[in-house]
Amino acid sequence: MRFDQFLANRAGPVISFEVFPPKTDQAMHNLRVVLPQLIELGPSYMTVTYGALGSTRERTLEIASLIKRDFGMECACHLTCVGSSRADIDRIVRDIRRAGIENIVALRGDPPKGEAGFVPPTDGFAHANELVAHIRAVESRDGHGRVGVAVAGYPEKHIEARDMATDLANLRRKVDAGADVVITQLFYDNADFFRFVDAARAAGIAQPIVPGLLPIQSVRQIRRITELCGAKIPPALEDELAAAGDDDAAAEEIGVRQCVAQARELIAGGAPGIHFYVLNKARPMQRIMEHIGPAAGR
Repeated sequence: MRFDQFLANRAGPVISFEVFPPKTDQAMHNLRVVLPQLIELGPSYMTVTYGALGSTRERTLEIASLIKRDFGMECACHLTCVGSSRADIDRIVRDIRRAGIENIVALRGDPPKGEAGFVPPTDGFAHANELVAHIRAVESRDGHGRVGVAVAGYPEKHIEARDMATDLANLRRKVDAGADVVITQLFYDNADFFRFVDAARAAGIAQPIVPGLLPIQSVRQIRRITELCGAKIPPALEDELAAAGDDDAAAEEIGVRQCVAQARELIAGGAPGIHFYVLNKARPMQRIMEHIGPAAGR
């Protein structure tokens, strides 16, 4: 089932989880242990992120195929512009479709580690809208049928964008190229999400916009992540995290409480679902899902 079909046929909020491909065999073993625990929580589908320049990208399709084959769970592969020519993208999209995967999360991608800015690969793409358009061209040419395509949205704007108007214009190009759904970057103030949705609608973007939430698991980790992506931590939450310090158990407790409150308010405010960045951990999501329940309409 494609992204658009999940959202069109929903009887309630569509809950999805995102995992990442491990870099080591031991971490891969750990993920295999965690996956059944995550799937037991009843998400509608899962997504698997993508490592640039071969770091973990071969495992993206391996994990997505495992999730669909062994657990019967719909899954999406992330795909970025980083390090791939048009011919590489063609091959990857075909491999995804041959594996029975019906959904792709299409992203420009972050610059590889050590590089100051994004440099388009030779005969590749510079922007996500170009990648989306190419995916649509590949499916039309190869006759494998339509694939669901999700793109990223930024409630606090992309860290590289000059301003929100510029960022919304970029989003409009992505959806006009053929995206079915927008999944947002993490954020911790729901007011930012609701303002973003209103601004996107005013800009003519009609596609469903799904909020992405990252449960906090440690203070050090969340400060690093928010600094990298430009998301802010609201003052009241910052005070709680400062009090937790290096106590990861206390930080997780704060994170679960924050995430449950965010998810409940977002769903009550009309969000079509929640996409959780689970960081390959089951325990926080088990606690969160106790409070918000599995996705309806699975």
